[in-house]
Amino acid sequence: KTTTVRKMATQESPVSLVFGGELKSTLRFSGSKASASMEPFYCFALDIEPLEVSNVEDALGLYFQPEQLEGVLNDLGVEAKASRFIEIARAPKVLVLHLKRFRFDGVTAHKISKKISFPSTLNLEDRFLSKSLPPTDGRKYKLISIVCHQGSKTMSGHYHSYTRQATEDWIRIDDQKVDLVPEKEVLNEQQNAYLLMYEKIEA
Repeated sequence: KTTTVRKMATQESPVSLVFGGELKSTLRFSGSKASASMEPFYCFALDIEPLEVSNVEDALGLYFQPEQLEGVLNDLGVEAKASRFIEIARAPKVLVLHLKRFRFDGVTAHKISKKISFPSTLNLEDRFLSKSLPPTDGRKYKLISIVCHQGSKTMSGHYHSYTRQATEDWIRIDDQKVDLVPEKEVLNEQQNAYLLMYEKIEA
């Protein structure tokens, strides 16, 4: 059966040209025609709390895991079981990964200080990508910047960042202080990393 695809209208901007990508979200019923929608994205918010998540690759795998749904109306207006899965249809020039370090339990907010490792070079697995994506597009990214949160509380703490220069050297920016640092220091920020930015490596 063919898939009905709906596309959301978007307006191009300087931000979308750099950080904008497109997700294909497909809803599939047993024995019925699948429906899909194309949606813009600028960031992936990754759940890092589950025990099985110890690195960025694990968190991405969880994010793209197919979801089983119940009580969804099919083409005939009848409640049925369905599965929903997402895939990258257009990869952004800069991929932003947000590690969800803050959790609200209904009463108070908590910081998740779990160590999450992340690579200098990120290879996106084929299962995250649409088959319509060119084989050389959007599979390999290099880390260019991270933002870190220091502190155990959500309402306080301190932010600092690291940025890769055109020379491939890394600098740490902490208020007015700017220092050259080795990449090892950047990759050791496993407990504080909050935002990761990866730039696409063009084939």
